[in-house]
Amino acid sequence: MRSTSTVVTRLGDLVDGQEAVCYAVLAKKVRGTTKTGKPFLRCVFRDKKTSLEAPLWHGDPNLETAESWSEGVAYRIEVRSELKLNFGMQLVLLSLRPAVDGDEAEGYDVDELFESSRYSAEDLLQAIHQRIDRYVVEPMLKDLVVRLLRDNDDLLRKMPAASGMHHAYTRGLLEHMWSMSRVAAMMLEHYGSYYEDLNPPLDKGVVMAAVVLHDIGKLKELAYSPVEARYTKEGQLLGHIIMGRDMVREAARGIDGFPEETLLCLEHAILAHHGRREFGAPVVPSTLEALLVSFIDDLDAKMNTAVRHRMDHKNGEEFTDKVWALDNRRLYRGIPVEPGDVAPDTEV
Repeated sequence: MRSTSTVVTRLGDLVDGQEAVCYAVLAKKVRGTTKTGKPFLRCVFRDKKTSLEAPLWHGDPNLETAESWSEGVAYRIEVRSELKLNFGMQLVLLSLRPAVDGDEAEGYDVDELFESSRYSAEDLLQAIHQRIDRYVVEPMLKDLVVRLLRDNDDLLRKMPAASGMHHAYTRGLLEHMWSMSRVAAMMLEHYGSYYEDLNPPLDKGVVMAAVVLHDIGKLKELAYSPVEARYTKEGQLLGHIIMGRDMVREAARGIDGFPEETLLCLEHAILAHHGRREFGAPVVPSTLEALLVSFIDDLDAKMNTAVRHRMDHKNGEEFTDKVWALDNRRLYRGIPVEPGDVAPDTEV
């Protein structure tokens, strides 16, 4: 071992050129070949807050032994961090072994390796149901939404919203639904009164129902893992938008007399929530309700991506590394304030 200290460093605290001991989960191994035909392996290690890549190039002594490394396993790694132009912080692996009982004395904490929402499932679901009660007044529509939440309660309490990108952590899907429902409530109050002469009026129930159910298909698109959710076969071939619409349609068939117009508008909002065909939407929003849902979804996803990127990436500069999901722009970090200067938002 090269390290002279057993002080454990988090991945997100590494600085350029530092040698350190870290505990991290091997989230991904991707094999490839260079332009000259030489094999390489791209390993991604992550803890609760940060993911960093450790490329193993031809000639690296770890390349052969890496065949025995398992995704989803926690490892004790000794690394040297290197800040690479256009790639950000990367790891050079100096040594690696699985984490074992007794490593806790050195600072190993399994709870620090797997990220989850800071909100409990109970609090998120309670707030969502309160908004359903307030805005989904059509009895059969409310029954539909509540049934789907109830029948998928176990997965909803743990599924991330994506394998990467936004809300990609345990309970992230539920947090995304909650956050969208909170934004939707504010927008429904504003636009509902702003355009009071609109006839028929903005259907608040369809908007809130679509906000809650728009990503319900991700429960079938993804297979849950606390490290990184992976796409199922059905998820790869069909995608969450189509599967979500099918789940809603099937649930509606179980409710005698479900209004056809309401179902049509709800299905459309779900199918159109990605906003544009080039973003994977089978149809573009063609109702006011679908338009509003797509805007709220895009806003919430992009804000989560931007905020997490600004918080997690530490390159020591005034601007972050490039954010791929935001057209490769770099975000200004701003001037930090003291924690006591900002009042916490306690509303869920």
